[in-house]
Amino acid sequence: DGWTCCKCQRVTMNLECDHIVNKAQGGTDDMDNLQSLCKPCHDKKSQQESKLGMVR
Repeated sequence: DGWTCCKCQRVTMNLECDHIVNKAQGGTDDMDNLQSLCKPCHDKKSQQESKLGMVR
């Protein structure tokens, strides 16, 4: 991914591994369900999923 956030395209070494379809919704740990997100994008996505009740 070239140290690039898949959401905002910011280049940073502070990336986190995100499940595109989270595990609570049946997502897997397969590479095609994972993406690199910067911390702000990952936090925002996790917060949105939590509000929708999509996390376990």
